[in-house]
Amino acid sequence: MRRKDKEVISREWINCVLKDAAYIELAMADKSGIPYCVPLSYGFDDGHIYIHGAAEGRKIETLKTNPNIAFNVVAEAELVRSDVPSDNSVRYRSVSGSGTAHILEDISEKRAALQALMHHYDGPTSPMPDEILAATMVVRIDISEMTGKNSNP
Repeated sequence: MRRKDKEVISREWINCVLKDAAYIELAMADKSGIPYCVPLSYGFDDGHIYIHGAAEGRKIETLKTNPNIAFNVVAEAELVRSDVPSDNSVRYRSVSGSGTAHILEDISEKRAALQALMHHYDGPTSPMPDEILAATMVVRIDISEMTGKNSNP
C-alpha cells in the first residue's frame, strides 16, 4: 500500500470491517486474462470468505477456470464535500485481499458456509434442507493475504 499512514494490519480491526460491510466485490480473471468483478453477499470466519450463487454462469465458469481471486469490502463510506475541488474526499474503512476459491460439494460444508453467510446478515440459519443445499453453488475462499485501509481525512 502506497499510503502506509492509512494501512491497518490489525486482525481485530480487519474482522470488524468484514463484519460491518454490506457486500463484497469479488474480482476474477478468466483463462484469457479478461477481468470480471461482481458485488456479492458473503459470510466469513477466520481465514475464509463464503459466497453462493447459481451453479452456472460467468462467475462459476471463471472460478472453475481460474480460482485465484481478489476482493474488497468497504464499510462506512461517506462523501466529504468541499468548495475546493481538490479537497473533496471520501471517508471509509476497507479491507482488500486475495485468495483461492474452492467450490464446495459436501452438504455439511455448504450448510456451515451458508450459516456463516446468514449470520453475517443477522438472518435465520435454519432450516436448510439438503435438496436446496445440493442445488446451491457455494464457494469457500481461502484468504492468502489481506490488509485494511482507514481513510479518514
